[in-house]
Amino acid sequence: MTRATLDETDEVVARLRESAERLYEHDVYRKAFEEAGLEPSDIDSIDRFRELPMMDASDQAEDITENPPFGSLVDPLDVVRCNFTPSPYVDNRLPVPATRDDVRRDQERLAEAYRSVGVTEDDVILNTAGMMPYPFGWAIAGAAETIGATHIPMGPGDAEEQVQIIRDYDVTVVSGFPSFALELANTAEETLNGVEIVIGGGEPFTAIEGYREEVREAYGGDVTVVDNYGLSEVGFVGFESREEAGMHVFTDRLFPEVVDPETGELVERGEKGELVLTTLSPDSTPVLRFRTGDLTILDKRDSEYGEYILPQGVFGRVDSMKKVKGVKVYPDELTMYVAGVDGLDHENLEVRLTRPEGTTDHVALTVAGDPETVDREEFAGEVRSVLNISVDELAIEPGFEATSEGVVVDDR
Repeated sequence: MTRATLDETDEVVARLRESAERLYEHDVYRKAFEEAGLEPSDIDSIDRFRELPMMDASDQAEDITENPPFGSLVDPLDVVRCNFTPSPYVDNRLPVPATRDDVRRDQERLAEAYRSVGVTEDDVILNTAGMMPYPFGWAIAGAAETIGATHIPMGPGDAEEQVQIIRDYDVTVVSGFPSFALELANTAEETLNGVEIVIGGGEPFTAIEGYREEVREAYGGDVTVVDNYGLSEVGFVGFESREEAGMHVFTDRLFPEVVDPETGELVERGEKGELVLTTLSPDSTPVLRFRTGDLTILDKRDSEYGEYILPQGVFGRVDSMKKVKGVKVYPDELTMYVAGVDGLDHENLEVRLTRPEGTTDHVALTVAGDPETVDREEFAGEVRSVLNISVDELAIEPGFEATSEGVVVDDR
């Protein structure tokens, strides 16, 4: 079995041990070593490293609560920027502090990723994430300015105004939320032929079947369209190159694991599971076996841009998982699939689970849409492929409105 983490080599183990030595200096992580009965010098294999307990955003929040305003990992006097990210644990706002070295490393790393897509100093980049409290827009700015490209920070604002800016300033790269990139192209009366590269992020993108091609065609068809993935708590994790063949993981900075969200055991490479990350570089706010809550697949592929990729990006949250008919079902995957089906409305989708007395789970799927435009048999087959189970009832109803906040209504 090839497990969903980096291959074990002397270099990888040495870097894990070096990272363990840095992490051990902080009380919040020393507790994890003490719980596992380990010291950094004990890390002589990946299996040994994996004896350390996994952590999550609640651990970060607890440290910040006990050591305000930025937590115990960084000296407040060293912080040169503080972004924020939504959090249910700290008054709905978790600080994301960065030192001068953090900013420099992040800019250089993302600039390298942008270069892999083809961005040069001759480009003009429209930043539709903008300079908001969240790190996304600032990261785009850092990459653009490190490369020496012209950077126009706008945010997801007035689409008509930004279409005019694209034309007036010969914008060649649009970077930010893919939904707004599509809105820009659809707002323009004529094709925005000057745009050569679209870089998406911050929301589901290439994991939705057909979405990439829809954006490409909206910009005239001859455009590089790539995706990237990161978390505020961790930074950028992966980035597509011009190959458009999955996100290359920044393994110079991060050690990835993909685990079964229930058991914590590594899944086989190519199988879906929860992404867990450990910081390898000397960042001021590192993470140790951090559970991202994101559903992905880790695979390996020969490429000049790096061996390890997330071939389908990130395509769901593990906290939405349900056990149905003995199978782990991730409803977010279904939402992303339906989003790519013409004639269906993924925002009005409902999976109702019941268990009539003396029977097994009963699954009823209802989605808003035009039944005349969808091949029911083909759609049912695709749903079965996505969920790994068959639905017992399938309804496509014009005007259907989902009544619950989540996709699944569990009445078992």
